[in-house]
Amino acid sequence: MNIRGTALIFAACVFYTSCGEKPGSVADKDQKLSQERDSADAQKREEEEESKPHEDQIAEHCVAFLRATRTVPAQSPSADCPGCSAEGTEVLTFQQMTTDRIACSAETCEVVVTIRAVFKPGTGLTINGGLTAWIPPDQREAYLSGHAPAGEQAFKVRIIYRRSAERWRAIEFDRAES
Repeated sequence: MNIRGTALIFAACVFYTSCGEKPGSVADKDQKLSQERDSADAQKREEEEESKPHEDQIAEHCVAFLRATRTVPAQSPSADCPGCSAEGTEVLTFQQMTTDRIACSAETCEVVVTIRAVFKPGTGLTINGGLTAWIPPDQREAYLSGHAPAGEQAFKVRIIYRRSAERWRAIEFDRAES
C-alpha cells in the first residue's frame, strides 16, 4: 500500500466518523426525550394538584368543622369556674377522614368525605355548630344527659371549595347523600 492509499483510507475514516452518528448520541437523544417527558409529566401533575384542594388541607378543614361541634354549658361561666369556656366544650374527638370523591371545575370543587369520630364524655344544655345536624336526636339527647354514645361515628360531609387568589377556601359544609 502506498502513501496515497493510506491517506485515502485515513480521509474516509475521518469523514465517516465526522458524518455518522456517534454511538452515544442515540442514547443521549433518548435520555433528553425521556427528561423532557418527565418534566412535562411533573408539570402536568403539579397543575392537577393545584386544580384541586390538597388532602392535608381538606383534613384540616374537617377537623376544624368537627371541633366546632360544641356543647353550651347549662350555667354561664363565672369567676368560680376559670376552666369553663364561654364557647362551650368540644363534643367529638377526631379519629380519621377519608376522601370519597373530588369533582372540580375551574373555580369550585365539591369534595365528599367521611369523618370518623368518637364522642367525648360530657353534658350540657345543648349542642351547637359543626356536625350538630348529623347527630341523631336520640344520640344528642343521651349525650346531653351524660351518656356519651359508644363507638366510632361516621359522618358523610360534602364540602364546597372556591378558588380565591391561588388557594382553595372551604365555603360550605353540608350533609352528603349516602
